[in-house]
Amino acid sequence: TAVDILKPYFVSDGFVQKALNLAANHWHVMDFTKIRVIESMFALLNKGVSNVLDYNENHPDFPMSRDTMEKYLSKWLVFAILWGFGGSMNLAGRMSFAKKLHDITDIQLPSADGPSLLDYEVRMEEGDWMLWKKKVPQIEIETHKVVDADLVVPTVDTIRHTEVLCSWLSEHRPFLLCGPPGSGKTMTLMSTLRAMTDMEMCFLNFSSTTTPELILKTFDHYCEYKRTPNGVVLRPSIPNKWLVVFCDEINLPTADKYGTQRVITFLRQLTEQGGFWRPSDRSWVDLERIQFVGACNPPTDAGRYPLSDRFLRHAPLILVDFPGAESLKQIYGTFNRALLKLVPSLRGHADPLTEAMVEFYSCCQERFTADQQPHYIFSPRELTRWKYAMFEALKPLDSMTIDQFVRLFAHEGLRLFQDRLVTVEERKWCDDTIDEIAYKHFPSASPKALERPILFSNYLSKHYVSVTQEELRQHVLARLKVFYEEELNVPLVVFDSVLDHILRIDRVLRQPLGHLLLVGA
Repeated sequence: TAVDILKPYFVSDGFVQKALNLAANHWHVMDFTKIRVIESMFALLNKGVSNVLDYNENHPDFPMSRDTMEKYLSKWLVFAILWGFGGSMNLAGRMSFAKKLHDITDIQLPSADGPSLLDYEVRMEEGDWMLWKKKVPQIEIETHKVVDADLVVPTVDTIRHTEVLCSWLSEHRPFLLCGPPGSGKTMTLMSTLRAMTDMEMCFLNFSSTTTPELILKTFDHYCEYKRTPNGVVLRPSIPNKWLVVFCDEINLPTADKYGTQRVITFLRQLTEQGGFWRPSDRSWVDLERIQFVGACNPPTDAGRYPLSDRFLRHAPLILVDFPGAESLKQIYGTFNRALLKLVPSLRGHADPLTEAMVEFYSCCQERFTADQQPHYIFSPRELTRWKYAMFEALKPLDSMTIDQFVRLFAHEGLRLFQDRLVTVEERKWCDDTIDEIAYKHFPSASPKALERPILFSNYLSKHYVSVTQEELRQHVLARLKVFYEEELNVPLVVFDSVLDHILRIDRVLRQPLGHLLLVGA
């Protein structure tokens, strides 16, 4: 029945053919090949058919009617095409592709004037479209969860990515997550796997020198070889569970003199042939309940190598881009509401704080690019570090005025963004922009709140608070007297930049897992 419903869309010059031709004209993060995107689309389509079979199995007395099945499968085909053909496009490309699908099909789609087709899922019960955002819960968290690195705040982006990844995982297809650093590839995959109880995960970090031996050692650690009447079988040690081998930075291995990435070719063989020749006794080993997932930065990044089309045709690909402004506000709004529970008098400023953080981050991301300087890469990790730093500063305090709060907000923002900038003009732009944004979102703050220099330290008291330059200088000079006597009998001149750098270095080293790179002439 499912075949009869879907067959008309696959005729020559039909909907699927037209959509494929459309997709070929868009930008893709990796080389576009028809076999790759068709495989991706069919993996999703199989999941739609499986959903119908599962529904009928669970409702034997009231199976899905022919009419509902037709509505559901035709719309699921559009969903499979959108994410199968468009998964490797960026967000703008995907939205453009979704808009053009309206012109080439008579399947009932949401209005082209409303939200994008990307914002809809297909509901099985009625076979109708439903907005993803209706499934996004508004969550509130406890204060101590602000620094929990494993906490995932659901957004439209995470929920729709999870749906696509669950479909590929349940079909046991290998797939790739590609995206810039800090875009949430690993986090998205981890949250997807948590929802699937029949899967265990192991991590492999690839490098330029990774060889197939790394995968064989992993098999030894997590799996066991069993002799069966049909030969040797390799299966996970945990019964009735699938092992998901997560290969991070999968496009780092270098090619040999023949242009082959050995470890990638080995992964292709495992996927294509379902096994490998064991080196120790040269016997064939079949894989059972083992699948592979990869993550990587775009192949245009430094040190990356394009993956072969022969490997990519087996692996559906999805581009995980940086979250949009609305998703960022949802994520960091949740964290900031929990953060300001520490200081009840400031709880009303959670939303202005979120708006200000996201606006400043967006301005910096737009103004500074990796084309100007290779280290000008700003990702949502900066916002995460920002809320970590504010949490550490607020945690021991009982109260704080709005001026002190705005000063802390500006200081942590400048440390994360301005300290990376090279020229005086860029640093001045950063100063002016954060002042403008701070006064826009916190109009009750006085002009003194952002007087320069903004210095924070716990040298002069047990708390991390704002300090004046002169007090700090006297404290450092007093401490240096002991240093001269015990270590180095050469008096150091403590000028303003020295104080700035001392505090910046101290701030990073006091943070959990804090690390920094000092660059200078």
